[in-house]
Amino acid sequence: MKLLAKTVISAIAALGLASAASAATVSPTGPVVVSGQLNQSLAGGQFLTVCNVVFQGVADSTGLTLTSYTGTNVNGGDLACDDSLVFPIRVDAVSATQLNVQSLVVSTRFGDCANTNIPVTFANSSVTFPVGTTLGGGVCELNGTLSVSPSITIN
Repeated sequence: MKLLAKTVISAIAALGLASAASAATVSPTGPVVVSGQLNQSLAGGQFLTVCNVVFQGVADSTGLTLTSYTGTNVNGGDLACDDSLVFPIRVDAVSATQLNVQSLVVSTRFGDCANTNIPVTFANSSVTFPVGTTLGGGVCELNGTLSVSPSITIN
């Protein structure tokens, strides 16, 4: 019986090590700036607002935590670019080419739009929200590409 218990414990430990070894790892870690242009709109493209944004945050071994941002409206659209997000925003590394935004809440004068587990692509230290990324049951839409500085890699 002891041999069976030791075998089971060894198997469980090996599985734990295998899954830890296969997890995506971000490097380097430390302070990051994530900046670029985001397009936001409501209800299928209404009120399109283009924002230049700069996020401040920290990269750790498993992803990014964004803690604040500034944004500037560059097209005169009706939506806010400077105070509409709820922080912190956690972004987990899934693979060398994919990130997962755990939760994103955008406050609008029409109410909050939110979504969880939003897949975004990652390439050349850039994060891309594809066209058609929706929040709040499709009420809010978001797309654009943001660059991470200093450059990070995901293995």
